[in-house]
Amino acid sequence: MNCADARFALAADPRSGDPALLDHLERCPACAAYAGDMSELDRRLREALDVPVPDLDLPSGPYPAVPTTPAPGGGLARRGLTRRFALAAGIAGVALLAGLLWAGFPRPSLASAVVAHMAHEPDAWLTTAALSEAEVDAVMTRSGVRLAQDLPDVTYAHSCWFRGRHVPHLVVQTPEGPVTVLVLPEEPVQRSIRFDEGGYKGTLVPAPRGSIAVLARTETDVARVAEQVLAAVTFLD
Repeated sequence: MNCADARFALAADPRSGDPALLDHLERCPACAAYAGDMSELDRRLREALDVPVPDLDLPSGPYPAVPTTPAPGGGLARRGLTRRFALAAGIAGVALLAGLLWAGFPRPSLASAVVAHMAHEPDAWLTTAALSEAEVDAVMTRSGVRLAQDLPDVTYAHSCWFRGRHVPHLVVQTPEGPVTVLVLPEEPVQRSIRFDEGGYKGTLVPAPRGSIAVLARTETDVARVAEQVLAAVTFLD
């Protein structure tokens, strides 16, 4: 199991006991940290839904039989429709609650969040073998992004959990050394922002949808890399 498969499995079931997933988590500190985040979200959601229900003093039976033929005016049909509406409302309520709980997590500045994300995948910087365009595009499409043209010298491409959603995380090799690229379709910025934080120098640049973050550990023209990425990707509706 690779990192992308592990993270999708955790997003579906943070308490999964899949042996392949557990084996991957033992060997991958980044995915283990991700698993901890998802477990915390799962715990908060379960606590919020654990509402005590008081005991009801219901009369003992026997009870009259429930009619199985439609009552005048379609009573059974209306009751069935009411149950379906109640189920739909319940599902919508759970989804809304999950979003509110995730939004309740502390949210640092976007630049700080990008820098903090680097600690989750330190080995990404060490990759040197170039990936094919198809391999990179497969990661991008999971976040609603496609490669409009080849992006050369990409040696790492994963779909990573960032601020409540999966985003493409790339490492691109440059003459000055590797740089990390995060494509952030749901994180808009109004203008380019340069930052120097936590041993990284980088930039956040506006994109047709959201933004793109580029950062490096050495003196690198990150703005040039950001321009190359912007020219190579297209954002899907």
